[in-house]
Amino acid sequence: MPGPIYLQGDRLSLRAVEPDDHAFIRRYWNNPDLRHWFPIARPLQGAYLADFLESSDENVPFLPCRDGDPVGFLWLFDIDEVAGRCEIGYWIRPEERQQGYATEAAALAVRYAVDERRLHKIMARVFDGNTPSRRVLETVGFTHEGHLRDHYYIDGEYVDASLFGLLADEHIS
Repeated sequence: MPGPIYLQGDRLSLRAVEPDDHAFIRRYWNNPDLRHWFPIARPLQGAYLADFLESSDENVPFLPCRDGDPVGFLWLFDIDEVAGRCEIGYWIRPEERQQGYATEAAALAVRYAVDERRLHKIMARVFDGNTPSRRVLETVGFTHEGHLRDHYYIDGEYVDASLFGLLADEHIS
C-alpha cells in the first residue's frame, strides 16, 4: 500500500517510502548508469537498504509519483534542526528523464523543507559533469556556492563536485 502523500504538485506527488518500495529503489539505485552519479559507492541491499530508507529526524526519503507510480527517488538528509539546514539528493528512472520530473520533485521537497520543517537552507552537491542535475538545481533557484576539488572517490578516481544552496527567503512557496 502506498505511503501517505506529503505534497501534491502539478504532475507529481511526493509520498513516504514504504517497505514494499524497497525493491523498486534497490533495482534503480544499483543500476550502474545511475549509481555512477551517487556519492555512496556501495550497493543498497538488505539491512543497509532498510536503514538507509528509514525516515528519521535527520533523513526523510520520498518517492516522487505520477498517477501513483514512482518515477524516481528523492531524500532530504543530514537534517540539522538547530542549524536549520539539510541536503537534498534525487534521481529519476532513466526512462522517465527529460520530462521535468526531477525539477518538480525537487521544488516540492524544498517547499516541504522550508514550509513544514522550517529549515533555513537546503544544500546539494553535484558531481562535475552531471549537467542535468545542475540544471534542476538552478531551475529550482539554487545558487552555486563553491567547487569541491577531489571531493568523492568514484569508480577508482577522485571527482570534483559543485556545492549549491538555497535559502528559505529565496524560495517561493
